[in-house]
Amino acid sequence: MKNIFCIAALLMLLASCGNNKKAETAAASDSAQTEAMESPVAGPTDFYLTQDSIGPVRVGEKITDLPAAVANLYDAVLTTETPDAMAYTYLLADVPQFTIYDFMEGKVDVIALEGNARSVMTPEGQMRTGDEFSKVLALKGVESEFQGFDDMGIWYWKWNGLYFGVDETNIPESLGTALSDGKRPPRAADFTPDVKIGYIATGLPF
Repeated sequence: MKNIFCIAALLMLLASCGNNKKAETAAASDSAQTEAMESPVAGPTDFYLTQDSIGPVRVGEKITDLPAAVANLYDAVLTTETPDAMAYTYLLADVPQFTIYDFMEGKVDVIALEGNARSVMTPEGQMRTGDEFSKVLALKGVESEFQGFDDMGIWYWKWNGLYFGVDETNIPESLGTALSDGKRPPRAADFTPDVKIGYIATGLPF
């Protein structure tokens, strides 16, 4: 009789240990899921700007339909009103990643990279703002396009549906003059190694 009670007690003890282990495993799993949800900066995927999107953010999509956060892409947004559009700058760990321009229709009209946090993938590798502009000129199929606005204008270069603009900070005066001359684009010789990419986007912010 004592043996029966001992066996029963042992079985109850083993069952209790098994249940505790299952509970600990479930708790650990729940904790991991919660941590993943609360840490949108964690994620293995990299995102590149294309002619119509960056990750799940696509041109033409309603601003209200965009995810609140995307792992390894953004976890916060800053809103600014400009004369021509509403600008939504998306950040990851407080670092600006890209800006969406909405021309007052409540949708994504233009996606522009911010700083050098994100890039465009080209046959020659990644290209970011801050890179030498001569890399843009070397892309196969790149075309120059003059954009006039406010009785003025400036040259942009277009490749694979994306717009590239010159960083006009500290450029030679001759290049500055050539950039605003709508008759012909600047010559390749005007682009010294000091001339950098200042703008990469799916369109223009005006």
